[in-house]
Amino acid sequence: MTKRFRGYYAIAMTPFDAQREIVWDELRAECDFVVRCGAHGLVWPVNDSEFTRLAFPERIAGAQHVVDAGAGRIPVIIGVADVAIPAARALAESAAKAGADAVVALPPARTTMAQDRDLIVQYYRAIADACGLPVFIQNLSVPAGAGLSSEFIIALCETIPLVRHVKEERALQRQCISELVAMNSPALESIFGGGTILGMVGGHKRGADGYMAASYIPDIDAQIWDAMETGDEARAREVEDALAVMEKAKWGTPAPYVDRKQILVWRGVFSESYSRINYRPLGDAFVDELRYGYERIAPYFRV
Repeated sequence: MTKRFRGYYAIAMTPFDAQREIVWDELRAECDFVVRCGAHGLVWPVNDSEFTRLAFPERIAGAQHVVDAGAGRIPVIIGVADVAIPAARALAESAAKAGADAVVALPPARTTMAQDRDLIVQYYRAIADACGLPVFIQNLSVPAGAGLSSEFIIALCETIPLVRHVKEERALQRQCISELVAMNSPALESIFGGGTILGMVGGHKRGADGYMAASYIPDIDAQIWDAMETGDEARAREVEDALAVMEKAKWGTPAPYVDRKQILVWRGVFSESYSRINYRPLGDAFVDELRYGYERIAPYFRV
């Protein structure tokens, strides 16, 4: 059976100008770039989009921008996580109105809800009821997430019909993917990994249906998945090895998000690399390393 959601889904980063205002035309350009690079799906706004620093009206408006930029070419998943059920419900409603194909939500982290399983069920039920769309559970380890067990994920899927997908990002992610696959529940339709594409080859071999990661090198990430889908593991590992050099170059970044946005600047997608979470100059030495990693993967660019 062909799965509705499968492949590499690029998480759009949010472009800001020097005043930290969203640059809407660059967000749309980034989404088009993602499609042209061969990504199989598009996601916004989640962690790599700095969603916790976006105002509620920005998230509502941005969802429409992203869906419109995708133009029906690939599935669009809109992030609707919030610390309160009414807010998550409203975001889910707006995602459906915008024309999203699905929504994704992280259980509220660092709140009492994160450890209250009954409230988590209410949270996902409210989201599903509000949008009427497929719902992805984003599952991170504490403190960033609730660290839901595999058993609880399956129970959620069995309890709420539209909740049938997971983005698994707990520690020991690939082992957790294997655990979910082994449970073989018909209630769980797709299992995605996330956080880093360096686990994609191993995750694919364990039965993952896809991966979600930031959009700064979507053509690289998509190529790894495409090669694994055609059984060309040697090619997948060749590209993944080049990616590992890039990831090493990013290690110890003084400003997460800024480093990845700098690559989007070099690729002509963003004009600036500003972040709302923090902004510190990367420094000449770090930029030199980043440039080295960039040049290592550049031969694999599609766009």
